[in-house]
Amino acid sequence: MNELLHNLPVAETAAGSSVICKTLGQLPDYHKARRIMAFLSMPGEVDLDSFIEKALADDKEVYVPRCLDKGNMEGVRLYDLGQTVFDRYGIRTALEGAPTCTADVPDLLIISGLAFDKNGCRLGRGAGFYDRFIADARASQVVAVAFAAQIVEHVPTEAHDQTVCRIVTEKEIIHVS
Repeated sequence: MNELLHNLPVAETAAGSSVICKTLGQLPDYHKARRIMAFLSMPGEVDLDSFIEKALADDKEVYVPRCLDKGNMEGVRLYDLGQTVFDRYGIRTALEGAPTCTADVPDLLIISGLAFDKNGCRLGRGAGFYDRFIADARASQVVAVAFAAQIVEHVPTEAHDQTVCRIVTEKEIIHVS
């Protein structure tokens, strides 16, 4: 799946990301949320920068992930997309010194993954950061974003794996029951 994502044409991922960002901004859960946590994309992932800009312009509190030791993660307040750095894992995050939040703070949590199935099961990158965070989340909605090519028939899971409420792709919104 990593190879597939890295080989998607740039124009296709840009167009898909744009559609996904617009769809996220129209979700009722977005309009209800005061605090949103969303990731800053890596190559091959949905680029959420335009969605984050919208959320900031709409006066939402925006948090982005910061990876900690032992597979744990916290949210870090982001005030401006121009104020980001790359952490020790090569993941873009907010500057040091920004306020942090625990999993119980975001009203809406938007996550990435390598693959998803229509039951809301997610294949991550293997470190369990999101699984641990989601397990403690208060967010009424955990929404995954993915390109349609990332939707597969079945994602194998283990007891600690967490599911999502819905998956937004450039082609559809998959509501998980």
